[in-house]
Amino acid sequence: MCNAIPESILTIAGLDIVEEEILTLTDRVRVRAHRILLDTGCVQATAPMLRGVWGRALRALDPMVYATLFEGHDDDTKHGSGRRKMPLYVLRPAPPDPLFAPAVDLLLFGKGCDHATVALNALTAASVAGLGARRKPFRIDRICGISPDGQTASGPKTWYLRSAAECLASAATRGDALRLEFEGPLRILRKGKLLQAPSFADIAVTGLRRLIALASNGCAADLPARVLEAARCLSASQWQGRRQDLVRWSGQQNSRVEMWGVTGRLVLPDGVGPLRPLLAACQWIHIGKGTVFGLGKLDLALERPA
Repeated sequence: MCNAIPESILTIAGLDIVEEEILTLTDRVRVRAHRILLDTGCVQATAPMLRGVWGRALRALDPMVYATLFEGHDDDTKHGSGRRKMPLYVLRPAPPDPLFAPAVDLLLFGKGCDHATVALNALTAASVAGLGARRKPFRIDRICGISPDGQTASGPKTWYLRSAAECLASAATRGDALRLEFEGPLRILRKGKLLQAPSFADIAVTGLRRLIALASNGCAADLPARVLEAARCLSASQWQGRRQDLVRWSGQQNSRVEMWGVTGRLVLPDGVGPLRPLLAACQWIHIGKGTVFGLGKLDLALERPA
């Protein structure tokens, strides 16, 4: 139930304003999406492993582009020591596809889109440098684009997150039941502790924070509060999932790094209301911590009646 919710949230006009403000943010975020088919031989390559060799190659090839992609944007969230840098890319496993596997998606955002050629050249250099302890070279078999509806395209093109919101709007109305799924670990922290059963409000606010940062914080100061109240008003099932942690080797820190997360799902039986464009954006920009490794990936599906 909703408690002490501002009247604007409860009116159609108020909902329309929230949705339009989110759409305005999506108009400010460029995306250049690549799907990269790999042949890694006997090496079981993971997104974190590929990110490590690619990052090293990119830093050697062009330190300024490396800084743009890996340290490209200030995040407004402060954590004691001050502002954090928000990377302008996501490197994630591609969805299963018998005609295009194994593959990874390399997503560039904002001014990161301007450096796609250098980023891909660095991946070619990384393929020569190799993977794993024995530095086994791998091969890039094919690179194609990904369109805002998630389908592969003949070549990568730059588009805006609003296009993804429009694709979702054409597929699902505000009132259509939606299932939110996180097959890869989702890391939302509160006071340094992992949320093991995140609510829809937790997901919405965390996604909005990332969208605002990528859009250069161009929104009304009270938008996060209004989105939170709107999220709390929507009917949502309890989180169903489990703990899933990731252990990786950090060459920069020369140590094992543990990342705690959860996988699972929840359902919005009465639809997503004005937050539809936010969820559309979050499918691309990801949610929570560890997004550069492809974590926090949101998948949306229409929930059909049993």
